[in-house]
Amino acid sequence: MKNKMIIGILLALMIIAGAGLVWALKSPLTVAKQTNAVHSPPYSVNRTDEIPLIAHRALSIVAMQDPTTLIPWGVALDKIHGFVWVAEPGCDPDTGCPATTQGVLGQYALSDGGFISDFNAPNGYSSPLFAAVDAVGNVWFTQPTTSAIGEFNPQTEKWSLWHLKKGSTPYDLTFDNEGNLWFTEANANRIGFLNTHTNQIVENTIPTANSSPYGITLDHNGTVWFAENATGINQIGSFQPTASGTVKITEYAINGLRPHLITTDKAGNVWFSEGFAGQVGEFNPRKGIDASFFTFGGTCASAGQCSTGTHISGIYVDNTTGNVWFSDSLSHRIGYLVPSTGQIVTKTLPKANAHPHDGLIVDSNGRVWFTSEFALTLTMWPTSSVN
Repeated sequence: MKNKMIIGILLALMIIAGAGLVWALKSPLTVAKQTNAVHSPPYSVNRTDEIPLIAHRALSIVAMQDPTTLIPWGVALDKIHGFVWVAEPGCDPDTGCPATTQGVLGQYALSDGGFISDFNAPNGYSSPLFAAVDAVGNVWFTQPTTSAIGEFNPQTEKWSLWHLKKGSTPYDLTFDNEGNLWFTEANANRIGFLNTHTNQIVENTIPTANSSPYGITLDHNGTVWFAENATGINQIGSFQPTASGTVKITEYAINGLRPHLITTDKAGNVWFSEGFAGQVGEFNPRKGIDASFFTFGGTCASAGQCSTGTHISGIYVDNTTGNVWFSDSLSHRIGYLVPSTGQIVTKTLPKANAHPHDGLIVDSNGRVWFTSEFALTLTMWPTSSVN
């Protein structure tokens, strides 16, 4: 009898447990609400997938400024992974850079400009000057001091180097729509090509001798444009990229003086900085006409009367507004040209002798980024703050 009672009790418990299990399976799962349950991942360069900006930090339109480790120069955006890269040669190539100056690639957050990390170039590398980011986030850069093209893979932190002919002095660089790299060779009077898949290098001689090619860019139609910076040349050039790397270069005479860096707008117009002339130049390839806009109004009566001088260096088009942004390294200004009216708007940097030079770019969120060579800084301003 006692055993039967025990068995009965066990059966009853099993029935109750089974019913509870069935109820649990049929009932919706409820989880207690957690505060701050979603966290942005920490900063890391080991990312293989596309990372939205919000995964870093909230997008900021508040002006910021971060110090760089060495003298900074070119700026490049990795829009897919959300990074700003700064090439820091640590010296000015115009006054000479020791071949032993290895330089730094600085990494910052595109969301708010916050510093992430410095990557010191290893032995055998020297002074990265301009930078460009490929489709998978690798950073490519020029080394004019040692006439080489370099690549840095943030995923693996691997550095690679391709040597050019001695004395080539590569300066600016850009990618075409097939992922091939094109660059100017200032002292060799050539346009260089590097197939980033096969590592093949091709060098194209520019028809005009000693033209000193400097800036280079890709327009919205896939045409490559470059500036010829030598005194008295006053030309820009273009070509259609090819898979072989061999191209036919066409040159255009302009009324502007010594085009320095170069960019294009959505309509296909070509814009270039004119250095010591204190001007921004425009070339319309459809009509074959060009114009120049003086940028020093309000600072001095003429370029020659500027107490600190003027050198329109960096240049970039804000494709949202169409305004053409520029830096004036000698007058320490950042500003823009309104093409439809010719209006010039500038803002002087608070630090004297900051020297904002070639590193200038505008992102799609209405922010201008620029480096200041002598102040050793990367700065981000909302474009609306310059008025």
